[in-house]
Formats: sequence, C-alpha cells, structure tokens
Amino acid sequence: MPSFYDIDQVEAFRQMEYPAINVYYTMQNGQDGMWIGYSCDYMRTVSKSHNFLITETNAQGTGWSSQNQWPPYDGQLRQNMYAFLSGGANMVEYWHWSTLHYGQETYWRGILGHDGQPNRVYREFQKGAKELDKIGGQLVNLKKTNRVAILFSHDSKHALDYMPYTDNDQYKVNMMYDALYRQNIECDILPVDKPEMQDFSQYDLLLVPSLYVATDDLLLKISDFVKNGGEVVMLFKSGYTDYDNAVRPVLAPGPLAEACGFTYQEYSSINTLTLKPNDIGASDNTVNTWMEFLIPTTAKPLAAVDHKFFGKWPCITENQYGKGHLTYIGTVPSADLLWKLISRAANRKNIATVERKYQYPIILRSGTNMSGHKIHYIFNYSYETKTISYPFPDSRSLLDDQKLSLGKDIAIEPWGVVIGEEK
Repeated sequence: MPSFYDIDQVEAFRQMEYPAINVYYTMQNGQDGMWIGYSCDYMRTVSKSHNFLITETNAQGTGWSSQNQWPPYDGQLRQNMYAFLSGGANMVEYWHWSTLHYGQETYWRGILGHDGQPNRVYREFQKGAKELDKIGGQLVNLKKTNRVAILFSHDSKHALDYMPYTDNDQYKVNMMYDALYRQNIECDILPVDKPEMQDFSQYDLLLVPSLYVATDDLLLKISDFVKNGGEVVMLFKSGYTDYDNAVRPVLAPGPLAEACGFTYQEYSSINTLTLKPNDIGASDNTVNTWMEFLIPTTAKPLAAVDHKFFGKWPCITENQYGKGHLTYIGTVPSADLLWKLISRAANRKNIATVERKYQYPIILRSGTNMSGHKIHYIFNYSYETKTISYPFPDSRSLLDDQKLSLGKDIAIEPWGVVIGEEK
C-alpha cells in the first residue's frame, strides 16, 4: 500500500521478484500528480529491477460510502496513467473493472459502474489503452538517473510520532518532496535505515528530513558526502538520537557538528515568527512550530527571527565543509522559504537548470527507454491549455508523431500530456 510510513518496503520487497504497490490520489481540483511521483520515486529505490507494478489505483470515485465521490475530470485518468509510467511503473491496473453491487466497497467505483455499461471513464481508459498498444514498448522499463535524493527514515518517523513536537505532520518528508516536485527537480527517495541503502555516490544533492534516529556511521557518511563536494539541505532534530532512539549525551547535533558548523543546547516551541531581512529571497519569510538555538562555530548564519529573545540565535545556517555545503534549517520553514533554500543548493550544482525554468502546473519527467533513447514527459495539471517552449533536444511526439523542436512552442491541453522521444 502507498503509506510508506506503516510498512518497511525494503524488507517486504526483499523476497519479491515483481514488487507492486497500490496508489490512490485526489482527483478533480486536487489532481497535481505529486503523490504519484512520490510513490514512484520511492518504489524505484526498493525495487530490484528499478521498475514495478501498480496493482490498484483510482478508476472513478472511491470511498467506503457515497459521501465523498470525486470522479476524474476529462483527461485526468489518462494523465495519471502516463504519470505512473513516467516514474518507472511497468503496469497500471485499476481497482477495479466492474463496480461491486454490495458490501464495504459498493461505492469504490471501477472502470465500469453498477450498470456494467461503457461510460465516460471507460472511453478514456480505452483511449489510453489503445495508445499503449502502439507506443507502450517505448515507455516500459524506463530507467532514471537522478542527481538528487531525499533520505527517508522509517525509524525517525516512528520515533517523532511517539515523542511528537507538534500536533501536525512530524517528519516533513512530504514538505521537502513538494518543494522539489513543484520546481521540477526529479529525485529518488532513499530509505536509509539499513546500511545497504546508504550509498550516496551517484548524487550531488541530498535533502534530509528530520533524521532524528540514526547511527553514527550514517551521520558520518552524510558528513563525508559534504566534505567530498556534495550539497545537503537538512531539517531540524537531525542527529539528536542514536539508533536505539536514545538521546546522545553530547552537544547536538552530535556526529554532524563539524559538517553543520554549529552546536546547540536549547530549543523551544514557537508560534509563527517573521525572519529579519535576509538574502534568501523568499516571499513568505516566516517560520513556525519549533526552533533550535544554533551557536555557529564555522557556519554562516543565513536567517534569524525578528524577536527580542529568539532573534539572538540564527535559525538557518550554511556551512562550507570541505568541498561542499550543508544548509541546516533549525525550524519549520514556510513552503516558499524551503523552496528557495533548495534552489540555492541546486544552483551550486547546476541541477535541473532547464527543467526549473518551468514550474507547477507544468511538470517535467524524464528517463531512458530500453532502446537507449531519452523519453520526456510534459504534464499540464490545470484547466487551461498551456503553451511552452519545448525545453529538450529535438524529439518525436510519440502520441501524434509530430516533430518537437528545441525552443519551439508546443500547446498542452488541460489535464494533458506530451511525450517526446529524442532522436
């Protein structure tokens, strides 16, 4: 199932030849493709083949009653089928074909409704199926080589839920993923609780949600990554406890202190506070919920709150350590603030320089197919036709066989997709 917090997929898939998940998402006004992207970006790292199956996903409206029925707008079912394929899925299967007439899932509606007759959703399913019959061989077994990873820790998530610092989401992995997704930086989500998943050699930028529970060895691997030239953007509470969830009896952040370039002894719950003027460039200069009283040693303060007491300590720092940089956010940032800090780190490594010219609702996803050709997906998650300059080298449109030329305008219909294969 798609709730990665509840199941250890690394262990569960260890004996599986064909790993598969079920992914359900919001449709109609809430459709943005992000949960599909998140699910795929996680699955690739725990799948032996880097490809996987979607064994259940939305057809029409879902629910264990008829209270909240949100069937897809025209185009959304087909768009989501391609969103799964763009993330590395090799199959998209719906729950289910024909809607049940009784029982718990009477209103968990399938491709066909209770009457069993072809309908609007069926016809869109049929359109997508016909397209895949023609071009599916050029889309399956997609391989992706991303330069960015989010470090995911089941242990940290469970520990923070057990000893929470807020009533809201503790771990903030979704917040970090959202900041990447909406500015078109593709990533892998790397579960790092087990040593075999702690190889960072292919990446240039690591995003670290609150890595509350971690071995000294994992924290030193992150430090070495920075020292050798990597970029890290890290959230508060990282490095605070060891692998047994016992607080380290040393100055925080423990083994991360040298790479972070600060120590701290105190922290506080806070209300929403505004930052003092700074060079980060965010339009929403607010932080909330939690703040650590960072005392820099070698780190450069990037921001402090505008408050007589809390303003004595920086809440965001940046430390040059060896050849790389570690940006530490000792508070809960606004979405725009996090976006800008990630963009700042990505700029230093020239990551997604083409893709970041476009932002949500235009979403770009790329990979390499079995023939060794680059495949580029361009999604329009909106009601309106969007016209953009084609951002990739000359390609052929797989859906209509038209030429796609670098820099030439293309129109993407509402809830539509363009798929280009490089020559």
